[in-house]
Amino acid sequence: MQRVGQIATWVLSAVFFLIVCLFGYTTIARALGNPLPTVFGWGNAVVLSGSMEPELPVGALLLTQKQETYSPGDVVIYENENGTLVTHRLVSITGDEAVTKGDANNSEDTPFPASQIYGKVKKVLPGVGSTILWLKTPPGICMVLLVGGILIILPGYLIRKVGKTHDGT
Repeated sequence: MQRVGQIATWVLSAVFFLIVCLFGYTTIARALGNPLPTVFGWGNAVVLSGSMEPELPVGALLLTQKQETYSPGDVVIYENENGTLVTHRLVSITGDEAVTKGDANNSEDTPFPASQIYGKVKKVLPGVGSTILWLKTPPGICMVLLVGGILIILPGYLIRKVGKTHDGT
């Protein structure tokens, strides 16, 4: 039983460490000027406006993947002329110029270089983005560290406690 507790503690510690590393990497990469850091070609972004509702609700987490080519109808994330990330549907792509439009918007966006497309939206997780944004605040960071610490320490503590009651010591 004690071996199971050690394995559980090790696995939880490894998962917690990987999550902290991932958040650390993306935070540092964004601070250094990369608006959409990727890991193995995958990135993530949070929907902050209603320009793509109802398909992409505000607060959703978007998982994006860099593609070799994009087609009209793809929902893509790109950097506009102000340096802001925008997630809209690709209307047309000709040569090196792309045009997008938000599903809830009345007009198309200003054409931009297709090289500014960071990726195609592959998965939408409604509500998860709001939670991710909260976890990046000071109270959220404290909560992650507290829960991570508890998850790392608790299995070992419970195994020792249960082991004592079964051993009679």
